[in-house]
Amino acid sequence: MIDVRQQQFRGLTTWELTGEGDAGAGSPAEQTEQLLIDLGFACETLGGSLSDLVFIRFWMRSRAISKEVRAVRRKLIDDKERTASSSFFSTTVFQGPGDIRINALYCPDHRNSARKPVEFDPPRRYLHYLAHGNGLFTSGMAEAGVSIEEQCQKSLAWLDEALQAEELQWSNVCQLNLFRERGQNIDWAPVLSTLATRNDPEATVITLFDVDGMASPDKHLEIELIATRPGH
Repeated sequence: MIDVRQQQFRGLTTWELTGEGDAGAGSPAEQTEQLLIDLGFACETLGGSLSDLVFIRFWMRSRAISKEVRAVRRKLIDDKERTASSSFFSTTVFQGPGDIRINALYCPDHRNSARKPVEFDPPRRYLHYLAHGNGLFTSGMAEAGVSIEEQCQKSLAWLDEALQAEELQWSNVCQLNLFRERGQNIDWAPVLSTLATRNDPEATVITLFDVDGMASPDKHLEIELIATRPGH
């Protein structure tokens, strides 16, 4: 079952779709397939399809299942439906015994606006960002570094690049989601201090999360960004 809730981002209306895999559906791959099918049905009830998703976050119970989950995702979500995305390993987010949880953002295309997926250079498994209508949605930015400060600066450089490419400013950023890995003794204070040199605290909502692990084991901090274009 997919929970559907409307969410507003400063002039941009989206719907947050949340669901968990059913342990009774079988393996993690089978749970993922059924969950993505259910997600598609939820999009249809809103008048669209999976191609109207702008962001998707995968939660997995363990790193051991990531390859099979990724394979199902590639099979069911084609290039036209690619979204900004992130992936984490964590047990505390689950409400049931399933192995997969998804948070997605559905953003209907009321104006036939262009959907602009932008790759990294060179390309990675996931998008750099998706520009859609008056919204900009980045994938989770996480980079390796000898310190958390270095990881943060590298991630912010990618966010700077996305904003500049779409002719947006940090004052247009309405949501930042920050994730840190448990057990790494990461203090939020220097991270938030670094962000304070860029973001507008009156315009941006910052949400903090603790997770068991990132998609890459050598990365311990990740940042997701949503921005909206003024005047729309």
